[in-house]
Amino acid sequence: MSKKIYKKDDENFLKDIKKIARRFKGKGGGPESESAVTANKQDIQDGYVWFWSDNSDITNLITRSTRYILEVADHGYAIGMKIDKKGFRSCCHAFKVSKKGAIDG
Repeated sequence: MSKKIYKKDDENFLKDIKKIARRFKGKGGGPESESAVTANKQDIQDGYVWFWSDNSDITNLITRSTRYILEVADHGYAIGMKIDKKGFRSCCHAFKVSKKGAIDG
């Protein structure tokens, strides 16, 4: 499959990304499976971050944050999603806060 790009302004954008969500639903991936956020400063200043995955995290992000998805790059085996920075907290918010909290605690 060659790369297919879907943009938020496309007529069938929601229909197309729902198909992608169904395709990756429940897909755990093997030991090499991964998800990643690319949040470089220039992209954030330009108004977006990128999310990449090859597992059900794709379905979860589409389900939870549809309105923030600006573009989807479908590579068949993996998906890249350009996400509006308004829908992105920060990379550090991906981690739970420990009960002790402080590094010296």
